[in-house]
Order: sequence, then C-alpha cells, then structure tokens
Amino acid sequence: MLSICALTWDQLELTKKFLESIRNHTSVSYELIVVDNGSSDGTQEFIKGQADKYHFFPQNTGYAHGFNKAISLAAGEYIAICNNDTEFPANWLAPLIQDFESDPKCGLVFPCYTKGQRIAERWWPGKKVIKLPPFKDCPSGVVVFSKLGILKDKLGGFCEDYDTAGAEDLDLCFKAWAAGYNIYVDQRVLVKHKSKGTAGKNLPNWKELYTKNGKKFEEKWKDYIKK
Repeated sequence: MLSICALTWDQLELTKKFLESIRNHTSVSYELIVVDNGSSDGTQEFIKGQADKYHFFPQNTGYAHGFNKAISLAAGEYIAICNNDTEFPANWLAPLIQDFESDPKCGLVFPCYTKGQRIAERWWPGKKVIKLPPFKDCPSGVVVFSKLGILKDKLGGFCEDYDTAGAEDLDLCFKAWAAGYNIYVDQRVLVKHKSKGTAGKNLPNWKELYTKNGKKFEEKWKDYIKK
C-alpha cells in the first residue's frame, strides 16, 4: 500500500485541487493522511470527509513536526510527502517506484516541479532519471517519495531543529547521503506547484525564517558541504 501525506494550514482551495489530482491520477490502493496545522477556513471540516487518517493541531507546529506526525500514522510500504499546493499528473506513481526497484540503495526520489529549486524545475516532463552527487545541490521538498522503512526507521523523518519552515528538505537529503543512500530526480514525473501557496500567505516573515534556517543548516552540515 501507498501512504500519501499532506500538511495543511488554511488555503482550502489548494487542498481541494491537490486531492482531486490525487484521486484522478492514482490507480493503486492508497491511504490519504492529512495533518492540519491550525486551519480556521473550513479545511479541517473538509479533511474529515476526505482523509483516511488525519490529525488536527490547534496551532501551527511547523513543517517538520507536522509531517513527522503524518509519517507516524503511515502504514504503506511507500510514502509520498506532498505540499498541498501541488497537482499531480497522470501515471505519476509507477516511475517513482521503478527508481527504487532499479537501485537497492535508493533512499529518496524527487519528481520534477514547475516552481522550486532549479535542479528539479521544469516546464514539461523529461526522460532522464538523474542520480544526484552527494552533498551538493538539493531539490525542493515539493514532493518527497520514499519507502516508509527508510524515511521513518532509517532517517528518522524530518529534523525538527528548524524554526517553522525552511531547510528541512535539505537536511533530509544530507541525512540520506550521510546514511549511504542515493537520491534521484525523476524528470518523467512533473508536478504542478504553486510555490509558497501556504507560507507566502500565512507566514509574512517566511524569507527571514528561510534565511535563519539556512544558516543553521550550513552550520550543522559544514563538514559535508566542504567535501
């Protein structure tokens, strides 16, 4: 089974589009897990009628803590960590599973996206599956695809040392590389991404948070960054 996890904080219309794309373009059995970080726009009521599992926090607990809660509820062999400002294409799942089947040391796979770090940003799907060089540039965590046994048990989920949002996806990549796993960008899957669909609306200081968390990331991983 597949666990599809999303984190919400208001922006109900984005969540509706995300769920519609998942329903229309996921042909295998899956469980939908939604963790809400204190929405007050009707999102929680909507989630109750849509998700297989859900958890509501009374206030924003941050990206890492929210997704770690979702991971703790997951039961699938594979797990997709998804921003709610995304829309998935047809046949998105099979190529990502294929990447794991092709490499026993595969730890994380990132589909491409329409907005995010340039290493995985595209306007149309490609044909390549790119193995990333360790401890170099990382993709944005728009969608992170992995096995639950790797993401939860081997990597311990997302690091919660970062304030609210920013750098958690980079930290996860470096943890995977440090643990000996390979990371891939799969150009065959292109996810539509609004970018800052939640942070841009709900976190007026998101730029400052990203800067502060970026410095914390660089200090934590400085010995690896210099390699």
